[in-house]
Amino acid sequence: MTKQTPFHAFFVFLHPDLAQMNSIRHIIFFIAACAISIGPQAQEYDNKASVDSLMAKAQNAESLKLTDLARQYYEQAVALGPDTDKPYVSLGKLIEHEEHYVKAIRLFNQAIAHNSNSSEAYEHLAYCLTETENYDQAEQAAQKAIELNPQSASAMASMALVFNSRGSNTNAQTWAKRAIETDPKNSRSYNVAGIIQYNRGNDTEAIAQFKKAIATDPDNIDAYANIGTMFCIRNNFESALIYLKKGLQKEPKSIKLVYCMGWAYRLKGDRARAIQCYETIIGYDSLYVKAYNRLGEIYNDKADYDRSIAYHKKATRIAPNDPNGFKGMGKTYSDKGDYPKALHSYQKAVLINDKDHETYCLMAELYQRQGNSQRETNSYKKAAKLGNKKAQQWLVRRGATW
Repeated sequence: MTKQTPFHAFFVFLHPDLAQMNSIRHIIFFIAACAISIGPQAQEYDNKASVDSLMAKAQNAESLKLTDLARQYYEQAVALGPDTDKPYVSLGKLIEHEEHYVKAIRLFNQAIAHNSNSSEAYEHLAYCLTETENYDQAEQAAQKAIELNPQSASAMASMALVFNSRGSNTNAQTWAKRAIETDPKNSRSYNVAGIIQYNRGNDTEAIAQFKKAIATDPDNIDAYANIGTMFCIRNNFESALIYLKKGLQKEPKSIKLVYCMGWAYRLKGDRARAIQCYETIIGYDSLYVKAYNRLGEIYNDKADYDRSIAYHKKATRIAPNDPNGFKGMGKTYSDKGDYPKALHSYQKAVLINDKDHETYCLMAELYQRQGNSQRETNSYKKAAKLGNKKAQQWLVRRGATW
């Protein structure tokens, strides 16, 4: 019997028929065939190992508060096209924390595509959808999260916001109470309860709930933003700025906190600092439409009409289906005395949203400046039908109905 090398013997063990092969060529072909057959499995194993390694590195970076590094690792893990939901959920949560909700929504939907039973993905998806005011979709996501995890207090809080957006105070309060009872340590539930109390006109209780949210979780940025907003509404700008600055100590790049601070400075009459806040936001997110519109309004107040129009135009290019850019542009053109362009802008705004009674009032004021009393009256009637008190009073004084 011919003595075989150990290498040759290994393949004889794997494949007895190899003993019948009498040429090196056959051995090479066989090795190649084996390599081809195990190639995809090896690649799959390598990808999984790489994803697991990147996830571990990302989680470690997050624990050390190295957010930028963590994001890089998560993005690399997602780029490998993993067949699990976890990298998408982890990156989505990080992006959500940075208040880039549209991007986070895409990631949570990708996570759900890989695992339709991920209650965590649905829970965070519901939160992001409420933040972008997509309440119908938020309701579906929250219901699914609760179906998968009946103890999801955050999903219950999302349901409360859905009903609050529809003016259903009883259902909103029921869901908020249920969220708090399910998990008294869930800070978001108190924050949502505060929003509901504010909409009911109970400002004192709203502030108390926001303070509870902060006491439960001192890092709850939403609560700092909301309590700052409440103090702004009360014209207590100093208290508003104190809470907003406290929040920024926790999260220095929070867009919503800087946005609220800009509003506080603007109401206080400090336009320069307000402008600085909104420009800072654009530096964080160049597609943040609200910042462009607020800048447009401030420059209109300063009678810098060309700069105001430029900011509103930028807003309409970023979000052509958002009426606020056209509405703001119409106001600036009107103040500038360019009534045809003002009217054209308002008409674009109502084509996007014909339920905005304020725009009809602005159109009425424009027609009044032009001396067109019939169209002025018609515009006020449209606003009055939508519940605008100013328009209703204007028509009553003239003995008109709507």
